[in-house]
Amino acid sequence: MQRKTIIFIIILSVFLESQILLSQESIRIGASPYPISSFRENDEIIGLDFDIVEAILKEVGITSTKRILKPWKRIIYDLDAGNVDMVVPMVFTEERKRKYNLTPSIRLRYNILLVHKDFQHPIKTISDLEGLVVGKCDGYAYQKEFLELAEKKLFETSYCVDNEMGLLKLKLGRSQAFMIGEDAALYLIKRLGFKGEFKFADYKAEKASHVGIHKSNTALYKKFLLGFERASKNGSLEKIIQNWKEKYAIK
Repeated sequence: MQRKTIIFIIILSVFLESQILLSQESIRIGASPYPISSFRENDEIIGLDFDIVEAILKEVGITSTKRILKPWKRIIYDLDAGNVDMVVPMVFTEERKRKYNLTPSIRLRYNILLVHKDFQHPIKTISDLEGLVVGKCDGYAYQKEFLELAEKKLFETSYCVDNEMGLLKLKLGRSQAFMIGEDAALYLIKRLGFKGEFKFADYKAEKASHVGIHKSNTALYKKFLLGFERASKNGSLEKIIQNWKEKYAIK
């Protein structure tokens, strides 16, 4: 009898967690400005990762969402303070794994190195940046090797407040290479009218995009995992990614 009572209580608590989650006014999805993942266009907050997350939530009956766009440090503060329910995209680190519930990767992204169109130095690895001035944005997720060699002063880093500044510095010759996400590079080069100004170095590093949910919000995390499983199986995520690539001419 006692065993049945315990099982009933567990089932009831899971059910109530689910109902509380579904009764929320909306799920608040936080992100920092970074095309094409999450950005503002024509006074509207849009982004591939927003669309992916909302499609996953829709699979479990969550259709009311609110998109919130702030600089990275501020959106992470909001996640810690409970002002947003999740943050996307979040790159895996051991510290983040301890602090948040990290979902499976919702898609793959790639870091690339851009150089000026007249630059002749071959770059195939991070070590090939030796002696160069390399643009770097604060708060961006770089490969471990890149950060370690930058710390060792193998190359000089030029601080950029955002990707637009990084591309402008590269165009003006104030840096010789710039590390940037491939999607963002293709989108911004087109938007800023910089076509033909840069070359892609022979370097590409893969990174997985996760969604970070606070450890205390287990109901939402479980719902997201179920939605992700369903959306992955029915092909809706691949369709969203393909539509975005076609819309913004991203390879």
